[in-house]
Amino acid sequence: MKKKRRVLLSKTEIGEFLTIGVEQEEDEIGLYIASVDVSASCAFKFKEWKNFIRAVSKANEKFKPLFR
Repeated sequence: MKKKRRVLLSKTEIGEFLTIGVEQEEDEIGLYIASVDVSASCAFKFKEWKNFIRAVSKANEKFKPLFR
């Protein structure tokens, strides 16, 4: 049986040479980041994804005051 893959964020340019995308397949979420020189991908279980997003949001809250 073929695994069902769902695109959560299609290939999205976030900089001149930086692209991200997110897909979900069964019980995993895949994140990929690509630049001109390097690319990386990670697979997260749902709970890990939730923790990842929580950590990034926490870092973002600390980052925001630097540009106000």
